[in-house]
Amino acid sequence: AHFNSVKALGDATIYVPTRRAARALRGVFVDRLGSRSAILPVIRPLGEFDEDEAAFEADASAAIDLAPPITAAERLLLLAPLVRAWKRRLPAHVAALFDEEIVVPASAADAIWLARDLARLMDEIETEGTDWTRLADLVTGNLAGWWQVTLDFLRIVTENWPNLLEERDRSNPAAHRNALIRLEAARLKRNPPAGPVIAAGSTGSIPATAELLAVIAGLPSGAVVLPGLDLMLDEPSFAAIAAPGARPALLGHPQYGLAKLIGKIGVLRGDVGEIAVAERPLALRAALVGEALRPAETTELWAQTRARFTAGDIT
Repeated sequence: AHFNSVKALGDATIYVPTRRAARALRGVFVDRLGSRSAILPVIRPLGEFDEDEAAFEADASAAIDLAPPITAAERLLLLAPLVRAWKRRLPAHVAALFDEEIVVPASAADAIWLARDLARLMDEIETEGTDWTRLADLVTGNLAGWWQVTLDFLRIVTENWPNLLEERDRSNPAAHRNALIRLEAARLKRNPPAGPVIAAGSTGSIPATAELLAVIAGLPSGAVVLPGLDLMLDEPSFAAIAAPGARPALLGHPQYGLAKLIGKIGVLRGDVGEIAVAERPLALRAALVGEALRPAETTELWAQTRARFTAGDIT
């Protein structure tokens, strides 16, 4: 996207990861404009969209039917009694499974702590779009009995909690955010804006966000700025990181999320262009870090890439 005049700024929409990033970007525009007057671009944090605005779209049924998110305090206060009820019957349940007794603290404070952990787990599962039913097959063997106790605890979420939310016409915060992101993606696809649409700084670690970024990349005037994509890493190493069924250790690699994202967008790494060339010290630092984080599958290539660095570069 190119801005040929100050007036063109007002036609652009820019998505950034957080509110803080949005404030910082507005500040940069103001500083660069100096004394000139201009309408700034619409700058939106990803995941924070206006439900009221969506309700006035032509196809607004999904936005109108979306239940508002439950507050953190209300969620804890509703989960805690369910946790206490489960803990009161836990000793008998465990004794029936293992022919042994167990003492479980069941104070209100304990219930609040467990409820907080349960709420955090709910957010993680719903953020990733994972199916709760898949948990049943995670553990086998000697620990399977204790895992059944865990699954029984999680029935608070899978069975009781949805009914409570429905009674109060509320939704979980993570599910609500995902729904808003997908509504925004559908809106952009249905009515592509005339001006530039840019998403910058997000790695698409949340599946719903990755879907939105893929839609933005496919717009006639859309662009996605990928933060930190390593264009210098050799192809075998990048392919090892992005390979389906990669080792669990590779899931934490800094390039793993970006590799998934460009796959979701439907482009190859070679199709990604650089918007600026880093100064040599920064480029060397990035290359050195990339080599240090090279996946184990291609560490033999260190001998070939060593020639890229001199003793002066490293010191």
